[in-house]
Amino acid sequence: MIPPMPNLYFLPAVFLVACWLSLPGALAEAYLELGPMLGHVSSTEARIWAKASGKSTLAMRLGEREDLRDGRVIKGPVLNARADFMGQVVVPNLKPSTRYFYSVLLDGRPVTLRPYASFVTAPTNGAPVKLRFAFVSCVGKNGYDAAAAYADLAARTNVDLLLMLGDNHYADSTDPAKQRAAYYDQRRQAGYRALTELTPTYAIWDDHDYGPNDSDGSAVGKEISLRTFQQFWANPAYGQLNDPGVHFRFSRGSIDFFMLDNRYHRSTNSAPDDGTKTMLGTEQLAWFKRELVASKAKVKFVASGSSWQTHGTRDSWASFDRERQEIWKFIKDHEINGVIFLSGDRHFTAGYQVRGRFIEVTSGPIGSGNARTKNMPEMFLHYNEGKLYCVFDVDTTGLDPKVALEVYRVGQGLIERRAFTWDEINGIAKIPALPPSPEEPGKAQ
Repeated sequence: MIPPMPNLYFLPAVFLVACWLSLPGALAEAYLELGPMLGHVSSTEARIWAKASGKSTLAMRLGEREDLRDGRVIKGPVLNARADFMGQVVVPNLKPSTRYFYSVLLDGRPVTLRPYASFVTAPTNGAPVKLRFAFVSCVGKNGYDAAAAYADLAARTNVDLLLMLGDNHYADSTDPAKQRAAYYDQRRQAGYRALTELTPTYAIWDDHDYGPNDSDGSAVGKEISLRTFQQFWANPAYGQLNDPGVHFRFSRGSIDFFMLDNRYHRSTNSAPDDGTKTMLGTEQLAWFKRELVASKAKVKFVASGSSWQTHGTRDSWASFDRERQEIWKFIKDHEINGVIFLSGDRHFTAGYQVRGRFIEVTSGPIGSGNARTKNMPEMFLHYNEGKLYCVFDVDTTGLDPKVALEVYRVGQGLIERRAFTWDEINGIAKIPALPPSPEEPGKAQ
């Protein structure tokens, strides 16, 4: 039997419908493209970031049972093309020191499966706490540069928080398209996703993820960089009402973190230090002083992309000595104890007792190439080979806080653990500096 001839008039319509259905997003449900990533987690709320493949409404189901049978749904924003289909949900009304499990919903549909990710809320502000937090910088130009480090960090250390201290990508531009591409390259790494869906993550920027190399407050398009940064990081705050930037403060029990913006208001590095030159800007500096004085935390970590130590590079606090000295004098005059400085940028890991008073730790690189630097004055710890990250282990449950620094090399594990006395942290006891680096053959020191 001869089969019937196809309806030739119907074929073009079928072809057109098939082509239309094959177009991206046509009648297709949005799926979870990146995330979820935990941002700020306090004793009462959590912020969770996610990116979808297309327009959809973001929500979270959250509960204390692993299977989410007790889960409640917290509605979030509509993810649209203007924000490239990314956004965050703020989850309110949480209990302190409690583990919660969560699932991501797009248009009401669950898009993450069991076992569900989870997190533990912070204790109430001021409460004694045992806390381990990692801090990293300099991720490298390609996502795969830091991929092994993220996986290593997720597997080894059981940290409670992750601080990203700048150079979180290397777009070297204020162009949002270039910045988004660089962010996506980093966040597609399996280790990063595994780490940040379980670990509250906080970020500030440095030059490469703010704008061009060594960029400052004169960078064209810095307002656009700030908007892009806000889209990607679920921080608790961004600057102040009349003082834009990425700076903020948050607490974890009896530990406070002061996250500074060292780019948005920054004077040019080469400007004369004549009394007006600034790293932070007038408003941020005043905010920082107010917050320091107001803090009742036993330990206070101050984070900046640029390094604080005396013998820094041109693109560091060494070029802003008047303002740096003003901050140190303010801390001394107000008898503020328990201050520890954190920094990145340098592509090596080092510890300093700056001016014989303040402990500073520079962490990195987690993905970039290494800078082979000699031992410098004030330096008591120095590593410049391999991918590196640091962890502070802090216990404020006793009379005097216990603080220890751990340095990790990717693929090798813990390479040094250094406990500090309370007198060392407060500059009463001096930490012996490393000996000068040996002279290289054929070169004078």
